[in-house]
Amino acid sequence: MSGGDGRPRIAAIIAAHDEGGHIGAVLRGLRPYGLHRILVVDDGSSDGTGSLAAAEGAEVLRLEPGQGGGKGQALRAGIARLKADDFDYYLFLDGDGQHDPADLKGFLDHLAAHPRTDFLIGSRFLDRARIPARRWRTNALGTWTLGRIAGVTWEDTQSGFRMIRKKVLDRLDLKATGFAIEMEIAMKAADWNLAWAHIPIQAIYHGGGSHFRGALDTWLIAKFSLRC
Repeated sequence: MSGGDGRPRIAAIIAAHDEGGHIGAVLRGLRPYGLHRILVVDDGSSDGTGSLAAAEGAEVLRLEPGQGGGKGQALRAGIARLKADDFDYYLFLDGDGQHDPADLKGFLDHLAAHPRTDFLIGSRFLDRARIPARRWRTNALGTWTLGRIAGVTWEDTQSGFRMIRKKVLDRLDLKATGFAIEMEIAMKAADWNLAWAHIPIQAIYHGGGSHFRGALDTWLIAKFSLRC
């Protein structure tokens, strides 16, 4: 499968909760790449995130307050919505402005040179100076520990900017809510004989902060992943 020009067809899923201040810029940044579909999963936002995403031309799946179960539930709902479609890769990135859509070019350049790659993870480690020290330490520890368990060398397991081949992801039985979803995907995909790649991306931390709770969420991710 690929587009008529030989490029892979990519469908993006963006989980967003109260990201009205960022979602428009994220979607405009993706526009030049001609993605097959862009789905924003509005996880119970109260600030008009979904309406703003729709105004930028994105598809919107609305989870009402109390319906969703955090980022994991939002991504699982997005995957379920797109699963019946015919494309090559799922693209995931965050709607909070902490991923620069321009970094998608690095993913596409890698695929052009290595079309058999199954799983591409955006790695912030080359931009380590911009990562808060506490966040870097917890990420590095979790990445190293879970990589040893899975038998895969990972650089940045908590990065939400990633691409995975559709035929792989569609066969994974995902159960996580919260931020553990990204590690669950990686841990379960590690059971396959996949071609992995790490793509350098920027580390962006803005004044509005992140919904990620540092050491607490890292611990919860590790705990869940060990049960996968």
